[in-house]
Amino acid sequence: MSWLSDAGRALGAVALLASCLGAAAQQSPASRAEANAVLAEAQREAEQIERRYQQAKSECERSFFVNPCLEDARRERDRQLRATREQELGARETLRRLDAEEREKAQADRAAAKAAEEASRDGRVRAGKEPAKPRPASAKPPATDAQAREADAARKDEEAAQRRAEEQRRAAERAAEQESRAAKSAEKAAQAPANEAQFEERQRAAQARAEEKARIAEENRKRRERRAKERSAEGKDSGSTEGK
Repeated sequence: MSWLSDAGRALGAVALLASCLGAAAQQSPASRAEANAVLAEAQREAEQIERRYQQAKSECERSFFVNPCLEDARRERDRQLRATREQELGARETLRRLDAEEREKAQADRAAAKAAEEASRDGRVRAGKEPAKPRPASAKPPATDAQAREADAARKDEEAAQRRAEEQRRAAERAAEQESRAAKSAEKAAQAPANEAQFEERQRAAQARAEEKARIAEENRKRRERRAKERSAEGKDSGSTEGK
């Protein structure tokens, strides 16, 4: 297979991941139902992104350009997950705002009901129909009401969605870290033959240098021995001449 086919497969793997990105609305949802729907859709989209990423990885592994293809696929996966998290943040902000509005409304309703009850009791007291009662220093609001229960259920749903999103984010980070380590290991394994060849070349060069030094040392030793013999022979010749 030519390198053009491999490059096409690598580009196709990344395009497969990028072409399926959902076109979710970027504006914040206006109601609680819309916010919950956005959270559910974001969770489904994150799962689909991960599935598409695994498929893109399989395509990259059949390509000649494995590491660049995997890196492009990881970047595209991370980009799509960031977009999904932005949608989740907008939905959670809507839920927090609605919870605050509902709490304020519930407090206002309780205050209005309390004021109406006190006004009615004061009217009955003035009319002599009911004896005056001492007012407590602080009156506790009703323990629960329909709106408070709904707000509590919404908070629990939001917390559960946040936990799921956090678990998915951590799982994605762990997967990315494992893939990075695997890519580095593969790169080292690919470079190992070259490194081994360089090591063997350095070993041969070192051995050649050692042999050359040994040869030079041997030649120097033999040269010194010849000179010593020559000086010894010259000494003997000069001694026999003086004796005569």
